Amino acid sequence: MPIYTFESKDGDFIEKLVPIGTKRIVEGGKNYTRSTAPEGFAFTGSAVGIPSQADQVKDGYYRLEQEKGSRFLERSQFTTKQIKKAWGF
Repeated sequence: MPIYTFESKDGDFIEKLVPIGTKRIVEGGKNYTRSTAPEGFAFTGSAVGIPSQADQVKDGYYRLEQEKGSRFLERSQFTTKQIKKAWGF
């Protein structure tokens, strides 16, 4: 059974160990709905989490460069110098 985060209409959050597929629970007389926000998680021995926003943007640019090749710079509104600065070169 996984741990999910649930949110009430009042904005309160709780985490509960529930069966897969559980969408709603009642706890302490309050109705809670499973949160749709992405959550980080970890496996025993190796932590895995959500990448930072900067890393997500870099990954997006990398995917675009791989898909479009040299055509990426033709449509980009950024100069080569700005792109190198964003990549940390």
